[in-house]
Amino acid sequence: MLLLPEVIGSLAVVAMLSSVFGVIRSRLPEARAQIVMGIAFGLVAMFQMNAPLQMMPGVIVDMRNVPVALAGAFLGWRAALVCLVMAASMRGYIGGIGMPSGIVAMIIACLAGQLWNRWTMRHTRRGIAALLMLSGMASTHLVAAVLMPWDACVAFLSTLALPMAALNILSIPIAATFLEHERVRALADRRKVAERERHPISGLAHFDVFTRDALALAHGDALASVAGIVAIRLIGRDHLVRSLDRMRFNQVLGAIRVRLQSQDCTGLPVAITEDGRIVMGLNFQQIAAPDKTEALLRRLLNDQEYRIEDDFHLRIGVSVQAYDAPTLARLQKCIEGISALVPKWRLPITADKGSRDPLTAQAPRNPKDNQRHDHLFETAQVLWTMK
Repeated sequence: MLLLPEVIGSLAVVAMLSSVFGVIRSRLPEARAQIVMGIAFGLVAMFQMNAPLQMMPGVIVDMRNVPVALAGAFLGWRAALVCLVMAASMRGYIGGIGMPSGIVAMIIACLAGQLWNRWTMRHTRRGIAALLMLSGMASTHLVAAVLMPWDACVAFLSTLALPMAALNILSIPIAATFLEHERVRALADRRKVAERERHPISGLAHFDVFTRDALALAHGDALASVAGIVAIRLIGRDHLVRSLDRMRFNQVLGAIRVRLQSQDCTGLPVAITEDGRIVMGLNFQQIAAPDKTEALLRRLLNDQEYRIEDDFHLRIGVSVQAYDAPTLARLQKCIEGISALVPKWRLPITADKGSRDPLTAQAPRNPKDNQRHDHLFETAQVLWTMK
């Protein structure tokens, strides 16, 4: 139990780092954030080797494999590699007859964390059973003891292997809980971003997302597939909104989106403008015969009924207008022309008479809503006090 204070100290540091990771990830690109966290966890592993338990000359026992395994399990391959290189370099600097075994043990722990992550990454939330499995897989690093001289191997396996495994089972699930909490929060943030970009019922993207992707496609490839835009307006839209409730109307919009996607050849999202028009990208073949394309889309959306309920079917009318945009400058002018209504919170303008705020309009987001879970720091302080 001589290593218990180091275990508690490591848990405190991991708790702090797991919360800081959210801040780092939001401010830095993913690759750079992984490198920063890899360095942080590598320093924790090096700290563990600063005051180890020396079983015999050249053979040290510490908890360095815990942060290495956690880096492999939660932080991504870049962070795991950085952490592993730092920890292995420190162990190589210390030297001794146990150095080869210690380095191989860290490699095993890191790979065990990576393998565990691959097996469980699709789970929405990884519970205590999964975290105990991680501690068991990470404890396989103890088999690297066979690389030590025989007498040292026998002494380690007979006296310290079982306590080390017990400390792993104690410390890894606790430390992993903080990192799993941060992972779940990151997944929730991504879902919120997706909801901001697409309506949760109709699946239609917001027009600024369509604009971003269309301009990126035009900038990125001189022979880009987007050569035009088609705008579709529902005839009698206000009457539909009054006749159908919000849920049903958005379900109809979703059915329209699915039909249009069958004719989309550009890869751009089908989107909705602020005044309720539905827009889709057109390729060169479609814009070369605009009348034919408009007629095709009208038949696609008009001829087949929309089923609201089993005994309630609905036909809708649409007006279709295609705009050619073969060049980047023309595409930008076309987008500006289609964007007829700017949200009031962006620019104070007077809307046209026929303009309405669509049901899919989103309120502006307050960046202060993204809190950083200060309770993780409080937990870390409690653990550090226990140490």
